[in-house]
Formats: sequence, C-alpha cells, structure tokens
Amino acid sequence: MKKREDIELLAPAGSFEALVAAVQNGANAIYLGGQKFGARAFAHNFDYAALKEAVDYCHLRNVKLYVTVNTLYNNAEIDEIFDYLKYLYHIGVDALIIQDMGLFSLIKNHFPDIEIHMSTQASVRNIEGVKYFAKQNIDRVVLAREMNIREIEEICHNCSIDIEVFVHGALCMSYSGQCLMSSMIAKRSGNKGECGQPCRLPYSLLEDNKIIKKQKYLLSPMDLCTIEKVPKLIDAGIKSFKIEGRMKRPEYVGEVVKAYRQAIDYYFDQKNYTPNILQMKKVFNRGFTQGFLFQDYLNLAQDIPGNQGIKIGKMINYSKKRKMLDIKLSDTLYQNDRIYFPKNDFTRTITKLYKNNRLVNTAYQGDLVSIEMDQLLDFQDIYKVVDAKIVEENSKYIKNEHIKLPIQMKVFGLIGLPLQLTVIYKNKKISVKSDQCIEKAQNVPLTNERIKEQLSKLGNTTFYLEKCSIRFPNDGIISIKELNNLRRVAIDELEKEMLDKSFRKMNDLEQFNCPSKKREDHKKIAIQVSDISQLEQLDLHGVEQVFVPFYQYQAQCDKYIPYVPFLYDEQDFIEFLNSVYYQKCQSIQVNDFGALNLVSDKNIVLGYHMNITNNKAIQKFNLPFVVSYEASKNDIQSFKTNQDIYFTAYSQIINMNLKHCIISNHYFSRKQKGCYLCKQHQYCLKDRKEMNFKIVTDQYCNNYVLHTHRFYFDKINDLNVDYILLNFLDETSQEIQTIVNDYLNITKHLLSKNKNNYDIFQGYFTK
Repeated sequence: MKKREDIELLAPAGSFEALVAAVQNGANAIYLGGQKFGARAFAHNFDYAALKEAVDYCHLRNVKLYVTVNTLYNNAEIDEIFDYLKYLYHIGVDALIIQDMGLFSLIKNHFPDIEIHMSTQASVRNIEGVKYFAKQNIDRVVLAREMNIREIEEICHNCSIDIEVFVHGALCMSYSGQCLMSSMIAKRSGNKGECGQPCRLPYSLLEDNKIIKKQKYLLSPMDLCTIEKVPKLIDAGIKSFKIEGRMKRPEYVGEVVKAYRQAIDYYFDQKNYTPNILQMKKVFNRGFTQGFLFQDYLNLAQDIPGNQGIKIGKMINYSKKRKMLDIKLSDTLYQNDRIYFPKNDFTRTITKLYKNNRLVNTAYQGDLVSIEMDQLLDFQDIYKVVDAKIVEENSKYIKNEHIKLPIQMKVFGLIGLPLQLTVIYKNKKISVKSDQCIEKAQNVPLTNERIKEQLSKLGNTTFYLEKCSIRFPNDGIISIKELNNLRRVAIDELEKEMLDKSFRKMNDLEQFNCPSKKREDHKKIAIQVSDISQLEQLDLHGVEQVFVPFYQYQAQCDKYIPYVPFLYDEQDFIEFLNSVYYQKCQSIQVNDFGALNLVSDKNIVLGYHMNITNNKAIQKFNLPFVVSYEASKNDIQSFKTNQDIYFTAYSQIINMNLKHCIISNHYFSRKQKGCYLCKQHQYCLKDRKEMNFKIVTDQYCNNYVLHTHRFYFDKINDLNVDYILLNFLDETSQEIQTIVNDYLNITKHLLSKNKNNYDIFQGYFTK
C-alpha cells in the first residue's frame, strides 16, 4: 500500500526564485541544471555558488536536489565534466540525471554515494529497457513521454527500480534523445541542450506536392496536464511525479506545484479534489492535453505555439486620434497584466487601465475598458498571458518560510553549572552548553514554562518545537539573553550537521587506457534497408553486410543481419525471438535498451540511436557500434576500441521519430491507425523558408520526418572506422545500386560520381 511519503513531487527550477517557489509550495525534490552539460542550455541555470546555495536551501527543508547532466559529450570534455561532477558530489547533490552510458560508468566508478537517474533523453519506452537499467544498478528511470498508463503500470508492478514520469508541462513531438531536427538544421543539438525548438515553428502540410494545410504549428503539442488523473498515477505505482518547466517563471512553478501537492495530499487524505485548472492556465499553457499517458494521440497547439494564457476579452473599437483601444472583458484584468494578440503575435503590458475614462487597478467581467495602443491591430480575441495578481501573490508567499520540520529539545541544568541544550531532528543530535552558569535566584526563579516559551521562538527558521523536556532547578535562574543565544547556537549547529557531506568519498579519475586496433585502409561496405523488397535484383558483390528489418529476416542470405529499429512492436519482436530465424542468425543490430536487454546471446551491433559519442561509452558497451550522427570527424578520430566501428556515410537522416501521425491528425484530428493514407499519397512539411521535410511511415503508423538534404559524405578513406554504412529508407533498388557502386569506387580512392545528383549536406563534418 502506497504511503504519502512514497510519492515524490519533483519540480523544475531554472532560477533560485523558481526553486524557492517550488519548495515553499510543497515539492519533495527539485531538478535543475548547471551552466554546462544540461539539456536546457538556454535556461538561466545555476553557477557553482548558486548550486551550493540551492543544495543547502533544499536540504535544510528536507527536500532533495537533482542536477541534470543529461547531454551527450565527447572525449575532449571528459576532464571538464569530471571536475564538474566532483563539485556536485562535494556540495551534496542527491542525484545526477544522465543520458550517456559513458557518464554512467564515470559516476559509478568514482562517485559511489550519489544516485543515478536515467533521463528521458535515453528514450526508455518499454519494460525490457527498464530491466536493462535495473541490472546496471541505476536508481531510477525517467520514462519516455510516449508511454501510456497501462504500460507504466506493468513496469511499476514488475520492476523494483524507481519510476519517474512527466505529469505536467511542455511535450516534445519527437522521442526525447532521438530528435535531430534542430541539430541538423542549425547544429543546435537537443542532445547538447541547445535545441532551437523548430517544432514550435509554422509548417505547411503538402500532399503530392499540393498544400492541404497552410502555415500551422503542426509539430507543436499542447501542454501535458494530468492533474485530474493523479489517483490513477499513484495507483499505477509511479514513484516520482515530474513537472516540466526549467524555462518557466517562478509563479508557474509555484502554482503548478501547489495544485499537484493538493491532489496528492487529498488522495491520501481520502478527500475529493477538484483542481483549479483555470489557475494553472493563467500562469502558462498551450492548451492542455493528457498526452499519450491517457490517450493514444497528441492534441496540437496549431494556432498558438507559445503561451496562450486565458481569453480575457475582445477588441471593440480603436481610436487613432486618442490611440486608445477599447476592450470588452470576459474575465478580470489587472494593471500590469500582460496581454497577447494572437493574430498579430503581439504582446504588451497594461501600464494604464481605464474604465469610464478613469484610471483603475482592476476591471471585471463585462466591463468596457480602454488601454493605450499606438498601433492598429486586427480585430480579435485577446488573451492574458501574465497575471499580475498571481505574480504578486507568489512573490509575497515565498518571502516567508512555510516549511517547518519537527525538532525535539532536552534541557538539563544544575546550579553552578552551564545549561545544556540538546536538539534532535531525526537521527541528528546536537548538544550545546551556555557560556554562563545557572545561578540561584535571588527573587523570581526561571520557570520551565518560560524556558519552553523562549526555546519555541524559532522565527523564520525551518523548524518548530514538537516536544520539549526540561530538568531545571526550581530555584535556578539564567538570563533570557543567554537562553536565546543557546537556542540560536544549537539551531546553527543542527543546520551544519544537516548539510554535512564529509562522509562522501570519491576515487580519482583514472587515465583512459583502452587498446585500439589498427583500422584497415580499405573500408568495408555495409548497407541497411527499411524493406527487404529494396534488395530485389541488387548486386551485393563487394557488400560485406546487409541489415534488414527483423520482421522480414528469414536467413535469406549469409550477408543478411536482422536489425531492430528504434520504434517497433514489442510483441512482434518477442515472436521473432522465439522463431527459428532468430536461432539461425549470428548477429543482430539493436537501437534501444529494451532490445539490447533481450539479445545478449548474439553478436550485437549498436545502432546510431544508441547515441555513442565518447570512449567511456564505447568502453562501457564494448560492442561494435554505429557512430552517432552528431559525432564530428575529430570525435571519430579520437575513438579507441578493438570493436568494429560503423560510420553512416549516406542517409536520408531522420530528424524526428514520432509516435504521433501528422497525416491522420490532419484528416481525423487524431492518430487513426490503419488509415493507409500514407500509402496512397506522398506527404511532406514545408517550413517558412520553403524547405521540404519528407514524411515517411512504418507499418506501426509511426511517422519519421526526414531532413531536407541527404547526408552524402565521401571523404571516408582516412576515417578511424571499419565499415561504411549506407542507410536506405525509401530508395528504389536501382537508386541503391547506383549509390552502392559509387561508394565501392570511393573505397578505391576514386572520386564520387553520384553525390552531385542530390542536394546534400555534411552534418558535423566540414566539406
């Protein structure tokens, strides 16, 4: 049976003010980022001094603090990240949220007294992925936001590891950790914390090169809100309820944390809870959805990609002469509120608010008000995106201390000796003695009641006196000043004890010393297809390996190797594992931790979805691998391993991997599995710069948004790799043969004859 203390409410903090708002409104734990190696590089984030202040603030209030170190990193960054981890370790950070398995090894080997939480960037989306990390002694897994409540419940009830789930806030369109959209367009990698959020930009949807939806925000999900489903989430067995929002303002954090704290508490108090969703909408929303958690599709914020707030009224009249705009209100409006005009994508703060030609601070539903406006906008509904009243109330609330921890005090004294005060909090015990000795009272002695009264005056500290036992002479006296000072000293010492992390011991960084084989000058060719029909009439002479989808593999050829794509049906894969064809195969390529957990009896090749970018990760897996698309040539040249390295030299790079269906959402306003429109037409997205991003689908109705240009890299002969991998999605057999022949020639140091036939780019490599 779950207890209240079993549930963690985990809140974001992009600033110290947001951290205070989260703690004072009831968060059990905070997650934040430093100024490097976190997946929100453009948040305010915390420098070294602010990180220590944040840890101390939380720990004095019995709140845990986690730091995001959930980016990918390269070999050149290892020393720097190790120094950063040392600092986090010594200041007492409770857990590190990571993505990279090399970083996992670094922490496990050198920082034993800190928890490791696997970030949602690791794209863990099935029970086998969780089991893999349980075997690694990871403390917690943050599940992919594409999972539904039934899948999560199965994991929670069948795995001992802590499970963390996003319950509120912004959603990514693509699986986190697998989105290359920003990276390929602008070299602003989401896996490096630098995502430029191209999903929040407008796109047109094209069907057979004709626009069927023009300039809408087709990749912009509404915000997740599961406040009404808190009982189901608790019953499912989730440990940590995670709120997204490290880029959000303090009042957002405070209001959302307060709402979820109330919902959790009401569950355990067995009270009915009706959430104030409107209040949460006032601080930030793109519209609310229950996401994949409670339905099998995403609702989109197609008209407004950012904060749409709440509707506040509509424009009635504009006077050019007076430069005044008249608004009919449908809700309360305050001076200093910020309002939004979506048709013009224009915002402004209400500095002066007029009603009946008189300045007012507040106006109400039904009122006709006027504001100063020096430009004519389209007539439209108006939305409030910053509520000045909420900002003011939140600011006032967090100035006071609302967290109070119970302490016990024991007082002992004899005439002629110093007074001894012992303060106890949980397993912490502090004893201090007064500078003065207890004297015999000449007039009125000091009573036990007065002693308790003075010791109870804990002011704006984080403590309250729960119990006090006093043994003091009936005729004794000591000054009230001395008693107050004794209390202050004891509390100071208790706080120091609560913040002490001297027990933490670490191991020094060892020099990386991994043997690495000499790579052959002549590179071997491997190809990968999305459908086995692409191999018809293909001349495979000169091709060493052919990766085919596992569900089409029937040991047709010795060169064939099954691969498990990043997105697959788990039941189909289990059937394959139990088939005669799996028994026949010697090797298999995997692209997620779930598949990796199930195929330990085969020769494994790690696909590019495993995001391997450094020697620590290479050493941890100790398996052949396909280089990440985000690794540069310098990164690759620094790799050291005796295992085979595969480099993808040709590909239509998948920028986004979507459980969502862009196509059926247009026609049916939801994901409609099996509509097969994608088989009847060709679809693409066109951005505001007239660039086309092709959409392809698989048999599971997942969508893949491809990059506008093909990756076609021909400077391969001096690369520190063994295999040149050519990755084909929807190319014809004839096209594949032409590209394969071109690379066979390139491996013989001949010039490419084919790359100029395409619009190409070279990713993280220079031309």
